[in-house]
Amino acid sequence: MILEEVFLFTFFCHFIAVFPQVGYFCRNMLYNNSKVALEGLNPQMPCPWEATKFKEAAKAVSLRFAPRRAAAEICMLKKETKNEAQNKVKKRDKCPYCGDAPISHVFSYANSFVSMFLDPILSGTSGLIPNFAVRGAEGILKAVFSLSRLLGAIQLKDDPEKAITLRSKVIWEEARRRGIEMRQVAVFGKRTDNFRAKVNGRHIYFSSIPLPPVSFYAKENWDDKFFLNKQLFLSGIPAPRCAAVPSSRAKREKLFQEFQKPVMIKPRMGSRGRHTTTFIRSFSDFEKGYELARKICPQTVAEEHLEGYVCRATCVGGKLVGFYRAETAKVIGDGKSTIAELILKKDAERPERVEKIFQGKESEEYLSRLGWKKEDIPPAGEKIELSHRTGRLFGGITKEMLPELHPSFVPILEKAAKITNLAIIGFDCIIPDPEKNQRSQRWGIIEGNTLPFIDLHYYALSGKPQNIAGLIWDLWQK
Repeated sequence: MILEEVFLFTFFCHFIAVFPQVGYFCRNMLYNNSKVALEGLNPQMPCPWEATKFKEAAKAVSLRFAPRRAAAEICMLKKETKNEAQNKVKKRDKCPYCGDAPISHVFSYANSFVSMFLDPILSGTSGLIPNFAVRGAEGILKAVFSLSRLLGAIQLKDDPEKAITLRSKVIWEEARRRGIEMRQVAVFGKRTDNFRAKVNGRHIYFSSIPLPPVSFYAKENWDDKFFLNKQLFLSGIPAPRCAAVPSSRAKREKLFQEFQKPVMIKPRMGSRGRHTTTFIRSFSDFEKGYELARKICPQTVAEEHLEGYVCRATCVGGKLVGFYRAETAKVIGDGKSTIAELILKKDAERPERVEKIFQGKESEEYLSRLGWKKEDIPPAGEKIELSHRTGRLFGGITKEMLPELHPSFVPILEKAAKITNLAIIGFDCIIPDPEKNQRSQRWGIIEGNTLPFIDLHYYALSGKPQNIAGLIWDLWQK
């Protein structure tokens, strides 16, 4: 389904979602499908395909939304095959601030507007709908689904290898191991990230992750960075100072002066670090960051800049079940080489499955805010970060490290999960050293993800994988 079609359906589904069960099917079938389109493909794929299946694999990973990511995920085989794939993948104009998964700015802006302003209203009325109306709406919806299948507009597909995201793939594979019938929904032959599964004798419909029924009635939007930050602050959970950025330039300048530097600015809604500006020390850069963030979201937030690893803490059923650490790409000066030369050396020595360091307009501006240019020669031993983006697709290193995480973090992260009252939630945190006591360092939770990429915990470059998909299916047995 193309982005324009997704938008129309998304807008419509927000209005009919006052019926919780209608919302359950429609928003997982259509609205959440738009989230997958926005997020692009998952960066942690070990490439299960053979080179001879390139064309089939390329089709399976949605080249429309993330061409560079598709090429990287398709080929983890021979180096020449990877290069061939990158040349074959269809390129399109990309926004340098969207990273490796470009999105429609207009669609993102409209979707964020609907989520911020209409979701709170509609979720507040969901409990007022009589049960008979809910059951009737659900029955009509399932009848439409069945009729669409009969007419051939919708098909149900097998084969987990053709899942659009690795998040869905690990869920699907675990379902098969448990004997759960799970099939992928295709619309006019195009595979989507939506599924039907048979659990406890009845069919359930979901997008990527089978959220248990309790999750369908969440009244708050925990993907809203500003809202999450306020709730964490009120509960005494570490989080950076955060403020909504006003539309008045004079008020923005006043807000900027009140923040300890450096500061960062980002869209209030959104993921993947898109249109986020970090290490801001001047008001002119703050203004640039404000205009950049507003291209994909009507509201922006300013946040104090924490330094450390970018970590993902995933909780299922209120318990911490996965902890993933990602590093940014960096070089170390030798007193002789320019930053550009150091990058070439780093790329030549990178581990297998790590892509070349992500370069472009965004990274050049990032270096500039740090006071560097690629032509500069840094002193010996000087560490220089090259981007705010983390993970192996940007030249960084990743590790799954739940066993090594200092136990002092666990009760705090689990408390945060219980505040949301969601069965599944992923928190992004900035932590200098996850193996040391949390009291000894300045850290905080910066974002929440209600449809987290659980596969990060399976495909990190090092560490013991965590079977989070199994824990999610366990929720349906309770």
